[in-house]
Amino acid sequence: MNSTLYAQNLLAQFSNWERLGDGLHGSRGRANLVEVLPYLIGLALVAAIIFAVVKYIKYNDLSKPCDDPQKLFREISKAHGLDRSSQRLLRQLADALGYVQPAEVFVTPSAFEANQLPEELRDEEARIRELRERLF
Repeated sequence: MNSTLYAQNLLAQFSNWERLGDGLHGSRGRANLVEVLPYLIGLALVAAIIFAVVKYIKYNDLSKPCDDPQKLFREISKAHGLDRSSQRLLRQLADALGYVQPAEVFVTPSAFEANQLPEELRDEEARIRELRERLF
């Protein structure tokens, strides 16, 4: 008798069990753009950060040989222990003298002579002389 009473009680509750999860899902399988937009923005931000880090690492990777005059200039500058201001001055000197590759200043001692300095670099004559002594 006990089992039949239990079975009847379960069957009576069947309609309540049937509607149990109705309020959990709004529109099934459909997502609004407003709900997904923060995730898309976050994903784009993470992708941009990864892209920037990879470009920075590739830019500063001096271990792989390549045909990049700017990278050669940076590598030679690093070998000589030059700071950014010295590198900038050497680039200006190479540009003013019309060198195709800025690294040419490292193999041309005559570029540092005071009488050959362009007008825009006359103010930096003392620093250029120091660089010549350091490099040659």
